[in-house]
Amino acid sequence: MKKNAINVYSEIGKLKKVLVHRPGDELKYVTPQRMDELLMSAIIELEQAKEEHDAFTKILRDNGVEVIELADLTAEMYDSLTPSEKDAFLNQWVKEASWGKKSSIDALKIKKNLSKKVFDYVKSIKPTRKMIDKLMAGVLLSEIGEKSIILNKDKKNEMVIDLVVDPMPNLYFTRDPFASVGNGITLHNMKYPTRKRETIFAQWIFNKHPEYKDVPQFISKRDGKETIEGGDVFIYTKDVLAIGVSERTNMEAILRIATNIKKDKNCEFKKIVAINVPPMGNLMHLDTWLTMLDKDLFLYSGNIKSALKVWEIDLTKPITPKSPKLSTAKLADILAKIVGKKVRMIPIGGKDGNQMDIDIETHFDGTNYLAIAPGVVVGYHRNRKTQKALEEAGVKVLAFQGNQLSLGMGSARCMSMPLVREEVK
Repeated sequence: MKKNAINVYSEIGKLKKVLVHRPGDELKYVTPQRMDELLMSAIIELEQAKEEHDAFTKILRDNGVEVIELADLTAEMYDSLTPSEKDAFLNQWVKEASWGKKSSIDALKIKKNLSKKVFDYVKSIKPTRKMIDKLMAGVLLSEIGEKSIILNKDKKNEMVIDLVVDPMPNLYFTRDPFASVGNGITLHNMKYPTRKRETIFAQWIFNKHPEYKDVPQFISKRDGKETIEGGDVFIYTKDVLAIGVSERTNMEAILRIATNIKKDKNCEFKKIVAINVPPMGNLMHLDTWLTMLDKDLFLYSGNIKSALKVWEIDLTKPITPKSPKLSTAKLADILAKIVGKKVRMIPIGGKDGNQMDIDIETHFDGTNYLAIAPGVVVGYHRNRKTQKALEEAGVKVLAFQGNQLSLGMGSARCMSMPLVREEVK
């Protein structure tokens, strides 16, 4: 393994290398009838979303960050494979492909019979980068020489199916399929079927890519009861890993990570703190209502008003199902204990924000800023009151328009996975 292939021991250390995904044709294949199924809140206008994402990555590059595209990294991995490994990768993609609504048994049977055609079609696409884009975007029946499938013809619930392989429209949220944790990664079993497929790319990158294949994996099972997503994974200090216990991340996964971190002699974490994420609106991850912006500065949603459950896992002791020690505390006290000093807390919408301000700016991920250095953050321009509050607190805010990207329910932190950060001094 090359030195520092993954090196992330903070939320705020100067960002050196980051993984992103520029939105592609996968967003064109989301229809109004399937938004809930595909975990999208609206139909996103692709060309505008691309321009917004380009503005985001330009800010990163202008500030000295090396920006890596997920599709480029996947293409590099694929080109490094043997012919048999290439077939294995594509066969896995076909096997895990989503073939329309699961309730549509007839469509499922018809489309499964087309799997070889799909395999041959995607394998024939050149160059490799173009093929990877198609794997991410989805495949139309017309692209493999087939007509649209019509189910229940002449009935009120008639269904017309144009796709033989569904898109992965949430891919531009690269925070979730895996997370950089210290010197390694956590490869995730994501909760919902439409997102589980996204982790195929990370699985193969961290098993086969020449630069990343030897990176430690602190969790790597992509199915089963242990579920986790990257929006719940935070590194508040070099000693403490914080993980949200949410609708998408459970304690079973956290215990697995604790066990494997303890086994790795090169990983420096001494404690895991698991923080309960209250079920509320679109607060599906810890980073949808709380982010760290500086050594002692946190941004949070005022919709979290009650004391929180918190579990501590001591990584210097044997790990068992009884290892998590439960307590209840206010958010500021939890964070102060972790960072070892009194913390400054900025609420969404600022201290004078009313409930409408809180609700609207929380909805558009006003907490979801990406810190690229201590006190320097990137996020949407649309959360104006929160941005003003940050600037009044001395935070440098690098804002970009995100009117289309924000409809996917995530901001700059969601759209980025740090690979290397400098140490915080």
